[in-house]
Amino acid sequence: MSRNDPIVHAGIETLSFCQIDNLNQFPKGTAFRLFKAGRHELEEGHDYVYLPAAEHPRLIESLKASGQIYATTVNLVLITRPGYDKLQRRQ
Repeated sequence: MSRNDPIVHAGIETLSFCQIDNLNQFPKGTAFRLFKAGRHELEEGHDYVYLPAAEHPRLIESLKASGQIYATTVNLVLITRPGYDKLQRRQ
């Protein structure tokens, strides 16, 4: 598995902030800042999925180990294709 392979969650391909930064050659944190700036336009469950660390510790640790998310990630946000498309418009 490549660190840029989509993360399949609940049968849906998603990307982490780390993957979005890598794919777009952004400096670390750019995807997160785009997400924060446009969050009011995004719908949880459709555009992104929020996974709290307390409920998903094994998943988060395995994604850290694979390099698919930043080692400093606590709570995980995964961006769906519609959410990614909306973030791209904010660039």
